[in-house]
Amino acid sequence: MAKVAAMAMEKVDAKDAKDREKIEAVRKVMRKQAPLSPKQAEYCNDACVERFLRAKGDNVKKAAKTLRAVLSWRDTIGADHIMADEFSGELSDGMAYVAGHDDENRPVLMFKIKQDDYPKYQPQKSFVRFLVFTLEVAVASMNRFVDQFVLLFDASKQSPSPLDRSEGR
Repeated sequence: MAKVAAMAMEKVDAKDAKDREKIEAVRKVMRKQAPLSPKQAEYCNDACVERFLRAKGDNVKKAAKTLRAVLSWRDTIGADHIMADEFSGELSDGMAYVAGHDDENRPVLMFKIKQDDYPKYQPQKSFVRFLVFTLEVAVASMNRFVDQFVLLFDASKQSPSPLDRSEGR
């Protein structure tokens, strides 16, 4: 029995070593393209790189290319500079939050945005920043083996649209 357990542990260790090599290979490809800023390097932690590898079928080059595109997008919207203070009103109103985790350990994000709330998000950049902030909180709560989250929109407080009113006629 001990021999079977030892063999199983060797397989796990070999898989971990292979995973580690692929993670480092993605980082190496990315560094060849351009150096990573300290914030980018922090974002590209093992769990993040593993998710990109799984999403790209363990293809190192594709994972690096996609991750580099995400880093570029994050730079464009200023994701590393988004602070909770920007959204103190929205957060205190409970407009968006991580409501826990489901049975598969995926974060559950809840958005409660009423039609009256939309003017707060003009220009649209404000809404995108609020959405990114909420997603960042959710991703930070994910363990390294989770690749998905659950996103729920609560429209129960929504006023009926003109189409809804005409249906009863």
